[in-house]
Amino acid sequence: MKSVLSIQSHVSHGYVGGRAAIFPLQTQGWEVDNINTVNFSNHTGYGSFKGTLLTSNELNDLLNQLINKLHISYRAIITGYIPNASLIKTTNEYISLIKQKQQQQKHEKEKVIYLLDPVMGDNNYLYVDKSCIVEYQSILHNKLVDIITPNQFELELLTNSKIIDKFGLVEAINKLHNDYDIPYVVVTSITSGSIFKSEEEDKYIHCVISTKDQSIIKVFDIPMIKSYFTGVGDLFSALLLDKFYKNKHDATINGIHDSMTILSRSVNQVLTIMAKTLKLTHKLGIQQAIAATRKDVNHNNNDDKNNFISGKINDGDTMKYFELKIIQAKEYYDYDGDGEFIEKVLELN
Repeated sequence: MKSVLSIQSHVSHGYVGGRAAIFPLQTQGWEVDNINTVNFSNHTGYGSFKGTLLTSNELNDLLNQLINKLHISYRAIITGYIPNASLIKTTNEYISLIKQKQQQQKHEKEKVIYLLDPVMGDNNYLYVDKSCIVEYQSILHNKLVDIITPNQFELELLTNSKIIDKFGLVEAINKLHNDYDIPYVVVTSITSGSIFKSEEEDKYIHCVISTKDQSIIKVFDIPMIKSYFTGVGDLFSALLLDKFYKNKHDATINGIHDSMTILSRSVNQVLTIMAKTLKLTHKLGIQQAIAATRKDVNHNNNDDKNNFISGKINDGDTMKYFELKIIQAKEYYDYDGDGEFIEKVLELN
C-alpha cells in the first residue's frame, strides 16, 4: 500500500495546499494522511480571509500519535506551506525520526521519499517570516530531503544567493546537491530575464531539473497563460511525487538506474498534466465568468473578449472563477506517456 504523510495548508473554499494535492494523490492509489498547517476560509489571493494556524504543540501531538503511538509507516512525505519557524522545526524533528525508524527496520527495502516544497514566496516577495528560511536550511543541513521543488526566489533564499545568470543558477543548484546531499532538484519556475534571454521572454517560464549524480542540467520551456492561478505549485509537487515514485519503481524493476531519465520523464509527465489542467481551468473559468455576468457571448468567435477575463491577485470577484479545476481534471492524473514538452540541455555559453 502506498501511503504518504502530507503537511500543508487547508482552505474551506478553493484549491490550494492539501485541497490541490490530496485528491490527485488519492486517485492514483495513495493513502494520504494530511495535517493542516492552517485552516483558512479561502486562500490569501482573494484579498481577505479568516482562519487559524496550527500551533507547534498541536503539530507535535498529531505527529507523536501517528509515529510513536500508532507506529504508522509511510512510503513518502510531502510538505508544503508551513507558516512559521516553530512548525517547520517540529516537522524537521519528526521527519528525521521517521527516516531513522525506517533505517532500523531491515525488512523495509524502499526508502521513504521526502519531497520538500519550501513555500516561502515568489517574485522577490516573502510571505512567511524570515525565521522560516533558517529552519528550512536546518532541514537541508540534516540531509533529509530527496526531492526539492523551489521556485527561483525560494532557491535564492535557501542558498543565500542572487541568481542573475546561468552560472549563478548552476552554482545554487550544485549547492543543494553538494552541501545538502539532495539527489533531485526541480526549480519549478524561472522567468526569462537575464538567465534565459529570449525575444519572447514574457511568454514563457522555465522549469529546470538536475540530479546529484550527473553534471547535466535540463530545461523545459512552459508557455504562460495570462491569468493568476493559485495552488499550481501544490498540485505540481503532489503529481511529481506520484510520477517519480512510479517511474523509479518501474526503472528498478527494469534495471534502469539513470537518475536523470527518471526525473526528466516524471517532470515532463507532470508538466503535461499541469498544462491540460490549467487550460481546462482557464476555459471553464471564462465560461463561468461570462455566465455569471449574463453576457450572451459566442465563445468560439470572441476570443479577444475572453482574453480580458482572467484571475487577478487580491480580486475576489475574478479569483473565484479561476480556482484550479482539480475535480474536473481527474482524467489527466493517470497520464503515463513520455510527456509533451521538449527538454533542452542547459548551455552555459
